[in-house]
Amino acid sequence: MKVKKITQLDSLKYLKGYGIDYITKEGNLAYWELVSRAGLERLESEIFEGKIYTDGAMIVASDENRKKLVMIREYRVSAGKYVYMFPAGLIDAGENIEEASIREFKEETGLMFKPVSISVPRYVSVGIVNERVNVAYGYYFGTPSTTYQTEHEEADIVIVDCMEAKRILETEEISIRSALILEHFFKLNAFID
Repeated sequence: MKVKKITQLDSLKYLKGYGIDYITKEGNLAYWELVSRAGLERLESEIFEGKIYTDGAMIVASDENRKKLVMIREYRVSAGKYVYMFPAGLIDAGENIEEASIREFKEETGLMFKPVSISVPRYVSVGIVNERVNVAYGYYFGTPSTTYQTEHEEADIVIVDCMEAKRILETEEISIRSALILEHFFKLNAFID
């Protein structure tokens, strides 16, 4: 994959842009912009009614001995480069979060996933988007394969042990969520552990 051109858009195909007028703590009128995959009704129900939604799952899968994790090294168009991250994806209509995590894990890695626990939905980047995901934790088994990836996905499946986690954290591009999980799982952050 290769990025060819960047163009500023006045409208978006898959995302919707919203402006939010609000009152600051000092009583001044202010304005905030964000994008969303969902419509105005959902955003209003989140803000005015406190409703909680989920858009998808991030999957953290270890071997049964809890010594290795499955990650992907995926070309991300938005970065123009490969980035390490945990497999993740959106929920399809009619799926629950467990079904989505099993399906997405298979699609991205070719491996089977046995969920053990699933977090509550959490924001991915609350400053610019209202998207939330659940983190599905569990075990993987099978043989890695890129067979199920779509033409829009270019990802290597990476089985990560403690030494590889250190290397990735020190030398590679990695999403913040994935970095924090690696640090916790392998106890690589002296300040936290």
